[in-house]
Amino acid sequence: MKTEGYKTIGETQIYYEFYCDVSKDKTLVLLHEGLGSVAQWKDIPQWLFENTVYNILVYDRSGYGRSSMVSSDYPAEYGRYEAKQILYQLLLSLNITTCSLFGHSDGGTLALLFAAYYPQIVDKVITEAAHVIIEDISRKGISNIRDIYTEKLQKPLKRYHGENTDWVFYHWADTWLNPDFFDWNMLEELQQITSPVLAIQGDKDEYGSEEQLHLIAKLCGGQTSLITNCGHHPHFQQRNEVLTLILEFLKS
Repeated sequence: MKTEGYKTIGETQIYYEFYCDVSKDKTLVLLHEGLGSVAQWKDIPQWLFENTVYNILVYDRSGYGRSSMVSSDYPAEYGRYEAKQILYQLLLSLNITTCSLFGHSDGGTLALLFAAYYPQIVDKVITEAAHVIIEDISRKGISNIRDIYTEKLQKPLKRYHGENTDWVFYHWADTWLNPDFFDWNMLEELQQITSPVLAIQGDKDEYGSEEQLHLIAKLCGGQTSLITNCGHHPHFQQRNEVLTLILEFLKS
């Protein structure tokens, strides 16, 4: 059964969808990418609900999708804020005391940060294309997509983010292109993670190199998988292989 609604966290209305069966006692939280939303997961939440022993929670981050616009003091470095404040309060509001996390790109980074801050809550972590450092390839990929935003991306993104679309894009792009964030990393937090981690990345990811996987494996003992012939969206580009990996990890 799927329920949907809003939870008020601070000044923000957070939209969520919860696939729940009372016979299941585990929850997997899906965390979307930097330009993503609930809707952009497409059928993945439903598929995971039907093929695992987990209830599935998916939500729009602050300002994204159907969630309300952020306040004027919303931080540029949003990852730590979303992990420490928004996700934590959302879980509390839904009476979820333990969960596993599956995050894509920015959502993968958020999942790792949350696992570091709240180890007592997190059972397992799955990441796709997570960033634990910002590389030259990351900035180049973002710069390239920024150049074509108004021509090729603005209109399709408006289907998901509506009047917030320009904010969603430029807040994401300009944060990581800002020289103040060139040295951003979460290496200290990685060393605090105690949950089992599965980190997945495509070998042709235009936003990050295999170094991301190496650091995750080195600093938190994570299991890693480099997917061949795959870019930044493994769960779509190599769906069968990735979902098989996820199922095996969740069962382990």
